[in-house]
Amino acid sequence: MPTLRTRQATADDLRTLAELETGPETACYLGLTGLGFHERALADPDQEQIVAELEDPAAGGAIVGFVVLAGLREGGGRIELRRIVLSHVHRGNGLGRALFRAGVARGYREHGATGLWLDVKPDNARGRALYESEGMVRTGTIPDPTDPDGVLLLMAYPGRPAFAAEPESIH
Repeated sequence: MPTLRTRQATADDLRTLAELETGPETACYLGLTGLGFHERALADPDQEQIVAELEDPAAGGAIVGFVVLAGLREGGGRIELRRIVLSHVHRGNGLGRALFRAGVARGYREHGATGLWLDVKPDNARGRALYESEGMVRTGTIPDPTDPDGVLLLMAYPGRPAFAAEPESIH
């Protein structure tokens, strides 16, 4: 399996991040998207965007995914995994799980999270399966701001996941 390398996003990365959101089986699960979303997140000290690149010389360091963390300063220790996106051509080989774990670990290790949560659309079976397999549990629902008749499922870790205490290693 290829190895992922993560780093903080720069302004030069934002168009690529916006493009990744338009991939098949991606945009339908996201609320606000586009370059403006990423520009606001980059400028907001309460958020962090982490990009994932393949450590494969053939890929040339191409960005294949990203994570957005929020609540870093104003979340009272509870950090939101606001967005996780992996290029559709790189799905199905464990890179999504590696990216998810990298984002979660960063929230706990680098930002001192006391808890980590996310919301997910109920019909996002692939996302829900990943989060549940990683130990997250459903904690409730909130209204979906993009669908007046819909809800989002809230999920959180009941405690700090063991892998978030391990040294950082992304594969």
